[in-house]
This record gives sequence, C-alpha cells and structure tokens, in this order.
Amino acid sequence: MPLEDKQLRLTVQREINKLAQGIDITMMSLMVINSVAYLGGRIRPIRGGAGRGVVVKQVVQKMVDALENIRGVSQVVCDAVIEERA
Repeated sequence: MPLEDKQLRLTVQREINKLAQGIDITMMSLMVINSVAYLGGRIRPIRGGAGRGVVVKQVVQKMVDALENIRGVSQVVCDAVIEERA
C-alpha cells in the first residue's frame, strides 16, 4: 500500500469517526486503494436509546458525501450491508 493511501486512510477514518452519530461501525471495514475509499462490512444503529430513531441509510449517505469531499479521495464505494434495526 503506497504511503499516500495509508495517510488518506487515516484521514478518512477520522472523518468517519466524527460523522458516525447513532450508528455502529465496529463491523465496518475501510480500505483506501489508489485514492478510492472502500466501505464494507456491516453498519447498523447503535443498540439502546442512542440508536433509536436513527435512519442509518441517511447517516451513511451523509458520510459518503463528506468522504467524497476529502482532498485526495477520488471516489467512495460503499458495499457495506446497512441494517435499519439493531
């Protein structure tokens, strides 16, 4: 993995951590290859009160939109399974 991809992955991970409000991303995977960010795994609402009423697809779409605006990211591919119920 080129050094640029490693640095970009850290930047993308920080942005995801900021934006992941009310969703559980512990089973989500992130890879950056040739400036393309790949999101995989599973994304679901946080269990309990914090995840109640969260529309996971909307949060993920906002996250993808924000990641596409990061300097150096050419594309974001979200292949993660999105669960609406915990």
